[in-house]
Amino acid sequence: MLAGQRTNNLPLTMPILLECPLSIKKYIRFVETYDDDTFCPCCGRITRKHGKYEKTVHFKHQSFRIPIMRRKCPDCNITFSLMPCFSFSWARFANHIYEFFVRWLLAGVPISQLAEWLTTSSVSVVSLKTLYRWKKRFFDLLEKWVISQRKEWTVAFQEGNGLLSLYRQGMSSNQEIQFLLSFYFGEKESVPSRGRLFSIINLRQPFFDW
Repeated sequence: MLAGQRTNNLPLTMPILLECPLSIKKYIRFVETYDDDTFCPCCGRITRKHGKYEKTVHFKHQSFRIPIMRRKCPDCNITFSLMPCFSFSWARFANHIYEFFVRWLLAGVPISQLAEWLTTSSVSVVSLKTLYRWKKRFFDLLEKWVISQRKEWTVAFQEGNGLLSLYRQGMSSNQEIQFLLSFYFGEKESVPSRGRLFSIINLRQPFFDW
């Protein structure tokens, strides 16, 4: 590939999810000392440092301007933002805010009630229009994840009757999600605690899916 040539019509700027502390103070110290090689997920070459920019992330009680490191591939000419795992690249709020939003919806809390619950001390009331947009986005992602996990679960249990017996006994949507999460993380890992789930699942996604 010639220098400066893009591959597979990929965009010129892409995020790479960075495994990092979930605490803002620890993350900032982490960025100050971070000097690991970052490999281009498209061609495998070591990327070069390409400056930083700042992003605002809203937590429940405070908003933060956090540094986002950038890298550039000398071959693909793609710039990568090293996005902290506690924040989606497109999102204003930290992941745990979205996680609790989805948990409350699954628990049956009316979406009209969540506007006040999700308002932070630094952000005005989140509009219902915004909440419905969140609901569609996350439930679309949840549906895709559940379908993929069902397929893997079916393959894992195809030689026995364990999977069918669970469904025959009857499971609610929440119970099925808990079963799928336990299967997803396996015997060697435990399901992450509340507030950490979205960030940990994000870290496990293949680059081009994320």
